Formats: sequence, structure tokens, C-alpha cells
Amino acid sequence: STPSEMSFYHAAHRPEAVRNAILLHIGYVPIYILALLARKNAFIRISYKNTIIFSGVVQCLVSLPYTLFNSWFALFVSEEIETSELSCTLTRMGLSVLNYCAYNALTAVSVSRVLSVVFDQQCDIRRNLGFFALASFPIIALFLKAIASGTRRENSVCGPLLFFDNKPKPKLQAWNLYIFAIPLIAVVLNAVTACYLIKHRRRRLSSGSRTKRVNELHVALALLLQSLVPAITMSSKGYRSIVAIHGTLAMQSPWWLKKPVDILSFLTTGLNMTISMACIKTFRE
Repeated sequence: STPSEMSFYHAAHRPEAVRNAILLHIGYVPIYILALLARKNAFIRISYKNTIIFSGVVQCLVSLPYTLFNSWFALFVSEEIETSELSCTLTRMGLSVLNYCAYNALTAVSVSRVLSVVFDQQCDIRRNLGFFALASFPIIALFLKAIASGTRRENSVCGPLLFFDNKPKPKLQAWNLYIFAIPLIAVVLNAVTACYLIKHRRRRLSSGSRTKRVNELHVALALLLQSLVPAITMSSKGYRSIVAIHGTLAMQSPWWLKKPVDILSFLTTGLNMTISMACIKTFRE
């Protein structure tokens, strides 16, 4: 590397990388359980392939590179390791972008559920993948823009790396707003679906008809609770970044709240999958 392109992985980050890697791997345990249940039970495999199973598989696969990077860092970075500026940017920021994108699986499912339940449109895995790609496109485009036109910035994991200036400029504002808003979209859409099913159920019960959509309602409530986890962990990060640039000290989160949320963010996948499966009787049995 030339001096202008030289970067380093910082050994001081290793203790955090150890913690992060352990939490990320623990977060995959519910997905492994889901895989075993789906393999043994054809009803689970067929009934939930476009919802719970889709969100679990996508979260696992898309976040895996970030998990492996933290595992590598925890195992091998015991001293400063020289790398290139581009490599530092790709591993530190690029893999974080993929990790953010993993939770777009929940947003994709929430869109499909609104279309299928409220508007009676057929949705399958291909449509889910389309919504997932659409939700992920903005932050990937912003990341590529950061590589092309960003400035050299130091970072606690590795640096210098390429990223936007820490100033209230449109591209950085868009980045922080994306992280804040995307998980909330899933919450809103899942709430719309759940409210629609509750209203539909009450209407049928009041007319003396038996409703056959109880399981649909359970799935809707499970997805709603599932989407609340990244809304708490990811959206709070976006909020803090926005406040750090535009806000005042009075608007900032206290340290006793910030630290637990930061730690929980590495368990986001495990928590949202556990909650969703716990809400559906088929998985509990």
C-alpha cells in the first residue's frame, strides 16, 4: 500500500469483536432450530416459507459475512494489521451495510403480507426477494457513493476508511434517515395487516360466522412483534446519528440506555426470530 492508501485493523477493537462475534453466533441459534423444525414438519415448511422461514434464512445468509468478519477479528487481530484503505472500507462499512440489509427481509415480508392479506394479491418468494432488493438498494447506492466521493476518516475498527463527512450534508442525512426509517416501515405495515385481520375477525364473529383466519392473525401479530426488535435496535442507531449531527445534548440517549441497546443490536436476528416463533402455536408444539 502507498502511504495515502494505507490503513490498519486496530487491535484495541479486539475485545469488542469477541463480544460481538459471540452474540452474533448466539443469534443464529433460533434459525437453526427453525431449520430443524421445517425439515421435520412439512406443514411448517409449506405454511411459513414466505414469512417466518424467508425472514430467518435471509437474515442468516445476508448477515453471515459481518459475523464472519467479527469472528476473524476476534481470533486473529492481536496487533495492528496493515491493510488498504479500500479493504478497510469494504470490510468495516460494506459488511455493516449488508448487516443492515439483512433486516430488510422483515420489511419485504411486511409488504407482501399487506398485499396478500389486505389486497388479496398473490405473493411468493420471488416477490419477497424483489421487495428485499428494493428496500436494500438505497443504502447500497449510498455506500458506493461514499467509496467514490467520501473522505478519509478514522474508525475504531480500522482506518482510515472512506466515508461521508460528519456534517449535515444530504448524503449523510439520507444514510442516517434510512437506518432510522426502514425498520419502522415494517412495524407500520405489520400493524396495518394485524389491525385489518382483527377488524375482519370481529366483523365475522359479530355476524355469528366462524372465522378461519385465526392463524393468519397469529402470524400477523408474530410478524409485528418480530419487526419491533430491529425497530428498537437499528432505528435507535439512526436516531442517535441524526441527533449527534442536528440535535442537542437534551435529545441524546443516556448512556445507561445506549449501552444495552448497542449490545442487543448484535442479538437482533435471534431475538426477532425467537419472538415470532413463540407467538405461533405450531412452533411451540
